[in-house]
Amino acid sequence: MKYAFCIAFLFMWTISMAQSDTSLWLVPRMYSYKFIKHADNHIINDHKLYPAFEKLFNSHNPKVGVVNIIHIGDSHLQADLITSVLRNGFQNRFGNAGRGLLFPQQLAKSNAPSDIASSSNITWKYNRLAHPEIPTATGITGFGIHTTQPNAVVRMSLKPVDSLQNYFNQLKFFLGANDNCYELKTDANADPIKQNTRSGTDTPSLVFDLPGLTSGFELSECSPRQPGDSFSFYGVSMLRTDAPGVVYNTIGVNGAEYDQFNRNSLFWHQLPTLQGDLFIVSMGTNEAQNRSFNEDSFTVKCNTFLAQIRTAAPNCQILITTPPVSFYKGKAPNKVLDKVTNALIRFCKTNDLPYWDLYHISGGLAGSLSWKKNKLLARDLVHFQHEGYRLQGQLLLHALASSYNDFLKQHIKQITTVPKSVPRKPTPKPTVKPPTPKSVDTTSKVPPPPVTAPPKVHKIKVLEEY
Repeated sequence: MKYAFCIAFLFMWTISMAQSDTSLWLVPRMYSYKFIKHADNHIINDHKLYPAFEKLFNSHNPKVGVVNIIHIGDSHLQADLITSVLRNGFQNRFGNAGRGLLFPQQLAKSNAPSDIASSSNITWKYNRLAHPEIPTATGITGFGIHTTQPNAVVRMSLKPVDSLQNYFNQLKFFLGANDNCYELKTDANADPIKQNTRSGTDTPSLVFDLPGLTSGFELSECSPRQPGDSFSFYGVSMLRTDAPGVVYNTIGVNGAEYDQFNRNSLFWHQLPTLQGDLFIVSMGTNEAQNRSFNEDSFTVKCNTFLAQIRTAAPNCQILITTPPVSFYKGKAPNKVLDKVTNALIRFCKTNDLPYWDLYHISGGLAGSLSWKKNKLLARDLVHFQHEGYRLQGQLLLHALASSYNDFLKQHIKQITTVPKSVPRKPTPKPTVKPPTPKSVDTTSKVPPPPVTAPPKVHKIKVLEEY
């Protein structure tokens, strides 16, 4: 009877541990520039992120399933060059639960992520939240397109990246609060799917569950709309309900500032739908274009922004990042960035928030010249070349992985592999020391050497707690 109980207990334990991956998070090595302060590349107050790390650790448990990360920022994020590095890093480690929130920027005459294609049969009215003076509404993505023309169509698809195709089997549309009929066409369904929106409901407006995986859609209206109504499109979430892991949602808007988000009521109304677990906020470049920057006024705006995030997602964790280096009007390093960065750091310390200080890690005011010398800045000396943005993404990914590994080491002392079969009379198993990986863990504050791929998640592992 005692042996039977032990066998049953060990079986249930191994099943529960199979739902979590206890290995360290190893990320690829990045190219090292001497002016980057790698020793400072870590997240301050990172223990505040541990509840989000706990969800990531358990993301393969069906009861946890999906971890939603929402990265909000300005033009440095809109093209997805920084966030693609982060998204791939998270999803390679914890699983791909979908491409997340997207907008057809091409229909708004703006730049879009390289893996997104969009088209339409008409020309749309458009706006982004950086232009509140234009009387055209923007929503959850910071963008909005609208038309009163009949028979309008929106087409969007995911393009392969490095020969790898992304897919989805669920779509959540944000179309405003009108009462209209919409028709969806995809490769996953033989016949068009029709649904009606309900007046006053736009969180989201429509949800389509598809019978299989696909990479694109076509959305149109299937009946004449009511007089005075318009076809509005604020964004769509492309998700996978067949896979646990991470959804990395990027909300990047050219010219955006904290206060512009604060004033967009529709954005905050729709945001809770994403059920954010971890928010990363990366702004400050546009505020630094104001030579009469006032820290007190800026701090009030940051507090308003923080309060609205906590209202939208009461149980989330929030990580603030300081802005990257840049020049003012292409002439000299922007000294106001010093003020903005120090104001953000004081704001984080006052509110006990974790933060990642990209500005000082990048070398600060003097570092601007090094980024220019190494041809990492774009011609306007505010934005960056692709390599410059990839470097920023790699730096943040290394810092996040280092903090996650610190969290993991506080929970795990030793990892061993459970045998495939349990003997009828349990005998003590010697502790098996895991082989030294060919890569180093990212807890060190210096850039790691090349790494091998992380172990498969399905391996069953047993751990001892500290």
